[in-house]
Amino acid sequence: MKYFGTDGIRGTYGDTEISEPFFEALGRAAADWLAENGGGKIVVGGDTRASTDALKVAFVSGLEKGGAACEDLGVLPTPALAYGVLAHGAAAGAMITASHNPYTDNGIKFFDSKARKVEDEAQERLETLLEKYYSPDSSYAPKTFAPRKISAGSFARDEYAKKMASIFPAGFLKGVKIVIDMANGATSGISSKVFADYGAQVFELGCEPTGLNINDGIGSQHPEKMAAYCKEVGADVGFAHDGDGDRVVVADETGSILEGEEILGLIALDAKRRGKLSADAIVTTLQSNMGLDESLADNGIGVFRSGIGDRLVMREMLANNCAIGGENSGHFIFSEISPCGDGLAAALAVLSLAVQNGGRLSALRGGIRMYPQLAKAVKVARKTPIEETANLSKAMDECSAILGAEGRILVRYSGTEKKIRLLAEGKDSAKIDRCMKLLENAVELDLQ
Repeated sequence: MKYFGTDGIRGTYGDTEISEPFFEALGRAAADWLAENGGGKIVVGGDTRASTDALKVAFVSGLEKGGAACEDLGVLPTPALAYGVLAHGAAAGAMITASHNPYTDNGIKFFDSKARKVEDEAQERLETLLEKYYSPDSSYAPKTFAPRKISAGSFARDEYAKKMASIFPAGFLKGVKIVIDMANGATSGISSKVFADYGAQVFELGCEPTGLNINDGIGSQHPEKMAAYCKEVGADVGFAHDGDGDRVVVADETGSILEGEEILGLIALDAKRRGKLSADAIVTTLQSNMGLDESLADNGIGVFRSGIGDRLVMREMLANNCAIGGENSGHFIFSEISPCGDGLAAALAVLSLAVQNGGRLSALRGGIRMYPQLAKAVKVARKTPIEETANLSKAMDECSAILGAEGRILVRYSGTEKKIRLLAEGKDSAKIDRCMKLLENAVELDLQ
């Protein structure tokens, strides 16, 4: 597709696709798409980026010119927007966000009437309709922004927070000390409120969004700050969200950061023990550690693998009747709560585990064995098809021979950034190191 990537449309604000003219045209296209599918209202929200308001105004203007009914839910996390689709009986939802990217970026994610991210067919149709309305404007100049205080809208604070505060019994976090890093993003003031409502003592980081500081050295991309704060205040557990709140990174009471696969595996094992694991299986992505499959298999739990992104995880969950899915990046889906990644729901599931074990999350970590793994995201100047690269293709063949049946590599371009993602995994750390060096050197020769 021309505009849509792994998770909606995303890029640098002021570029051709992330501009007010483009978003107005996209609003017109979305209005036509809604009309083709029976009409109805679309709910719109956004994160705390400086450019979000301007892009939202342009998008809504396009919707209204196309005759679509819309409702602005304000600043809120992506999972809250998804919940808003259901709570408001909307036909669709649109979230203005660039997720974990820096404030200079922005984008949009679309949801259908079931609050699921729209499938490829809908994305392709939106792109086709968009071509009727969009043509680059040579006179367009991006806006400049100054820092300002940004807070979550009433919907996020009220309806979504109330929903999340009703999942577990009242007071179940009494006596629990929690560090929460909200990345100066859309969860600011929301996750901490829900934890406090459950009785926890909460220590906040990254909860003063200015529009220019989202994900800036903080949040899920920089969890080391949250982990260090856990040790400093003696917290039982720590969490770090990304800018739009659909993912979470976890640290235990020792300040050690857990891998996403560990979290997913521990939650699956707990659900199995309680007889609550539908299909006795979970879904994860191609990128997740092979050790997860082995650890869960030992406990009678199957693993289905999807492509990268929570949209594809959810698709595989539906196909296999699984209620739990996720990926190592920190996206976790609990279909009984939300049809998309929900960082706050995942944090509450982890807290439930911690409470059951006297607050000591570290005691559970041995339940999921992890293969040695190296993963890197490398900036590239161009995205040459991998099969057309000379050095990278050769390096991949060499790595496969080195690792054999006891490991694997995964090489793919990011669907949201100008990067290539490299993964090497296996039982022998020395072989993993060797493979990663081969891949990095090849990328430098072919793509930089």
